Amino acid sequence: MSGSEGPVVTVVMPAYNAERYIDAAVRSVLEQTLTDWELIIVDDGSTDGTGALIDRFDDPRIIALHKTNGGIGSARNKALEVARGTFLCFLDADDVMPPRSLEARVAEFHRDPGLGMVDGRVRVMDATLENELRVFMPQRTDDVFHELVTFSGRCFMGPSWMLRRDLDPVLRFEEGVTHAEDLFFFLCFCKGRRYGFTTEDILLYRRTGHSSMTTNLEGMERSMIWIGEELGRRGLASGSELFVYTLKRKRMMAGSFRQRGRHWKALLALLR
Repeated sequence: MSGSEGPVVTVVMPAYNAERYIDAAVRSVLEQTLTDWELIIVDDGSTDGTGALIDRFDDPRIIALHKTNGGIGSARNKALEVARGTFLCFLDADDVMPPRSLEARVAEFHRDPGLGMVDGRVRVMDATLENELRVFMPQRTDDVFHELVTFSGRCFMGPSWMLRRDLDPVLRFEEGVTHAEDLFFFLCFCKGRRYGFTTEDILLYRRTGHSSMTTNLEGMERSMIWIGEELGRRGLASGSELFVYTLKRKRMMAGSFRQRGRHWKALLALLR
C-alpha cells in the first residue's frame, strides 16, 4: 500500500455556490498532519465566487477543476477520473477535517491491510462550528453492507469513510440520481468488504439547515425508491434487507413530509 506512484490520499471535494464555507474546508486539509495528499476540488458551475476562490490556493497538491453544473455525482466523478491516491475520501465544501483526520484513518489501513474502508468519530456541529449537536462513534460490524442498507446507525457513511481505491478503481456515482447518490455508491463499494474505524475525530459535520433533501422531498423519495429497486436488480441486497430498507425509507420520508406540512393524501400517493 505504497503511495510511491502518487499521493497516499486523494481528497475529493465537490463545490457548488460554496464560497461561504469552502475556505475553512480547504484550510483544514492544508493543516493535516499527514502531508502526502492531493485535494481535487470540482467547481460544479457555481454562480457565486467559489470558482475564483479555489483558483487562489497556491499549493501544488490542490487541483482545481471547473465544469458546467451537472450535480454532485458528476462533480465527484470528474475528480475520480484524475485521482491518483492509494486511499480515497470525500469532504463536502462546508465540512472540516480535524488535523489528524487523514493520518488516523491511514494508520488503521496499515494496522490491518485487509480493510476496505475506515471510518471514525464524527462531531455534528451547528453552522458556526461552535456548538456540538451530537457525536457519532462507529461500532464494530462484520457486515457493513447490512448495517448501511438497513439504516442501523452503526456506521455514519460517506463523508467519514476512507476507501482503498484499488479495490474498485472504476466505481462511479450514478449521475442520473438526484439524491442519495452517495448512499448507492458506498453500498456498491462496501459489499463483501471489511469495515474498520479509528476512535479519533475525523470530521466536523456542519449542519447548515439548507439540505437539498428538505427542499426537494419528492426527488429524494424517487431516488430512494430507485436505489432499493436497483439493489434488488443487481442482487446486492437480500429480500429481508430490502424489506427493512423499504420500511425505514417510508418512515423517514413520511416524517419529513409531515414536518413540511404536506397533506396526508400526498403522503399516501408517494409512499406506494
